[in-house]
Amino acid sequence: MLSVINSAQNQYLKLYRNLKKRDVRDELNLLPLEGVKLVSDALSRGIIPKLILVREDVDMGKFPFLLPHLGNASIVRVAEKLFDCTAFTDSPQGIIAIAEKPSYTLTDLFVGTAPLLLVVDAVQDPGNLGTMLRSAVAAGAAGAVLLPGTVDSANPKTLRAAMGAHFAIPVVEATTSELLNELRLRQIPLVAAAATATTAYDGFDWSVPAAVVIGNEGAGVSRVVAEAADAWVSIPLAAAVESLNAAIAMSVIFFEAARQRRSL
Repeated sequence: MLSVINSAQNQYLKLYRNLKKRDVRDELNLLPLEGVKLVSDALSRGIIPKLILVREDVDMGKFPFLLPHLGNASIVRVAEKLFDCTAFTDSPQGIIAIAEKPSYTLTDLFVGTAPLLLVVDAVQDPGNLGTMLRSAVAAGAAGAVLLPGTVDSANPKTLRAAMGAHFAIPVVEATTSELLNELRLRQIPLVAAAATATTAYDGFDWSVPAAVVIGNEGAGVSRVVAEAADAWVSIPLAAAVESLNAAIAMSVIFFEAARQRRSL
């Protein structure tokens, strides 16, 4: 029989609620995982959450992915109203968890003969970042680098939008100089996306290693990164549309790169 939490002052519930704050997540290096997809993906990748909280009225049979881990995971039931107040979403699925944030360095990104990397330069919207990470995984990217000014990858909204991408590829925070030094050392070109670029995204040779930078939703790529870019690509648009959403633009480019790489 699993124990049941009935107090709003319980240390586990307070910890989960505090993980809504970036400074707490950073200090403790923890991720708040909410919903079936995130918790099951973490477990499938060998990441055992420090704590799994299940709403008291939910049948454990709804979470078959927990069965193999009943002996090595800390699973606690939470009274219905307390669970709903603790979860970040309006319609929680009955399961949340706290896990350690995967730790990677820049060197973990450069795998294979022609790595395709996502570089995120001061993107502010957590949903955009999560969608980019999800698309990066789907397109076969080797990893992602988050430059200063980018929204926290452990933001609950980012985690939900990424749909488990954090457990599929390395996601690294780095300074611009650290990234540029690593790219120069490995002779990997930095390709920036901009509406004014003369080379169309589908006219670029994506068979080579590349680090593709997507800039801020309003300001675009930062000046330092722009000056360091080895190439620029654009997405030709029909009609009177100035630009695409940052996450959509990134997805278009990366799936073109994946298409070209499949034909090799």
